[in-house]
Amino acid sequence: MLEAVSINNVLPLTSSCNLHCVFCSHEQNPPGVRTCYFSPLLLEDLEQLIPFLNGSRKIIVGESSTRLCEGEPLTHPQFLAVLKKIKRQFPETPLQITTNGTLLNKNLLPELKELCGGMPPGRFWDRPFHEVPALELVISLNSSSPSRRSIIMGDNDPQRALEGVRLCGEYGLPFHGSIVAVPHFGGWKDLKETLFFLEEMGALTTRVFLPGYTRFSPREHFFDLSLWRELNDFLQELRVNLEHPVVLEPPLKKDLLARVEGVIRNSPAQQAGLKSGDIIAGVNGEKVLSGAEAFYKIQKEEDPLLEIERPGMGVQNSREEYFLLKLKKRKGQSSGIVIAYDLEAEAIDRIKKEIERKKPENPLLFTSRAAAPLWEAAQRKMLLPQHLRINIVENSFWGGSICCAGLLTVSDFTKHLGELTREKEKPDLIIIPLKPFDHRGLDLMGEHYEKLFTAFPQFSFSFL
Repeated sequence: MLEAVSINNVLPLTSSCNLHCVFCSHEQNPPGVRTCYFSPLLLEDLEQLIPFLNGSRKIIVGESSTRLCEGEPLTHPQFLAVLKKIKRQFPETPLQITTNGTLLNKNLLPELKELCGGMPPGRFWDRPFHEVPALELVISLNSSSPSRRSIIMGDNDPQRALEGVRLCGEYGLPFHGSIVAVPHFGGWKDLKETLFFLEEMGALTTRVFLPGYTRFSPREHFFDLSLWRELNDFLQELRVNLEHPVVLEPPLKKDLLARVEGVIRNSPAQQAGLKSGDIIAGVNGEKVLSGAEAFYKIQKEEDPLLEIERPGMGVQNSREEYFLLKLKKRKGQSSGIVIAYDLEAEAIDRIKKEIERKKPENPLLFTSRAAAPLWEAAQRKMLLPQHLRINIVENSFWGGSICCAGLLTVSDFTKHLGELTREKEKPDLIIIPLKPFDHRGLDLMGEHYEKLFTAFPQFSFSFL
């Protein structure tokens, strides 16, 4: 829990949940996975955790990419008391609460509104962006259809969440939508109607997640990975008629362009004239290497000057436009720009420096299937040495549709390294991502990456 708080800036409250979603990842874990389920933490325990939060970064409640299995935070019996303690210690720090929306009601929302400064009633997207409260809700709605919610979420009172979304607009509380897309058994029509419902209710953005399944999931959860492309194309068509940014996660991205996926209404980016499809080539006179680098640089700076490439639209206007654009914003304030996450410049730089330091003749970079196109794009842009080979390590332990680095295990690397021992041209340096391991070097099975050193002494490893 201290790791989640001090490293990830996530405050865990409970593993309890009042719904039973068919796509819940907690029930697909293979035997032996070192995850942690916990009852609602006592207030005195939370009081010991809160000081370890970082007040210079957004504090997150109810969403975790750690070993902790987060539930519905609003089910915590002292939820409001916890929030008040956080705001008392970090009054200026933005707070994000992820919820399924079922407990957002007329009793709770006025209290939340009071916590973030007692903003006047009315639609928050009509206000100046700097007046939006430093508290955001992420509502995992998943479906706006009462009948579909009953089936895919086990929601016995499906109108509650729909009413909760509507009340957010009435009370002036900003929120983002979140959907786990299950068109393979939920239907494409339901996904479309849910996106338009969230737009009508005033969602700032909506994230649409490709569902995941493991080899332990029920057969009806299985789908071909072509669904990823289908979802991407489906959302691309819908964006023409949607005002708020809608992004697919993980993004289906094969380049490192800082392409604007969308612009939040009434934000500094919209006021400056930035448009979806624009490419940010530079910030304050410095070229950017990736979308992630552009995003963080813009957020960090006050009134950043952007170098924009705007692709031509249509036959009569096919020429690209190049121009400078200044965003009027405070240092650290959100710009309102939505960019698909790719690679951070620091990660690219670490690999480049390690190869320069060790000077291997045949270096090899291990990557997940999801990230491989991004590393290949970095190499095409000459950001990495050309003699570096990029090797995909499959998520064999989890299986199914899992293809991300964070869920790789020592056993996955062991299997892949065993195959490498049969190659004639063996690598003299293997670079392995640290994402699958915690700060102690343990994967999700509790195995240390040092096992790779002892099992394969013929290889040289770097963990970055």
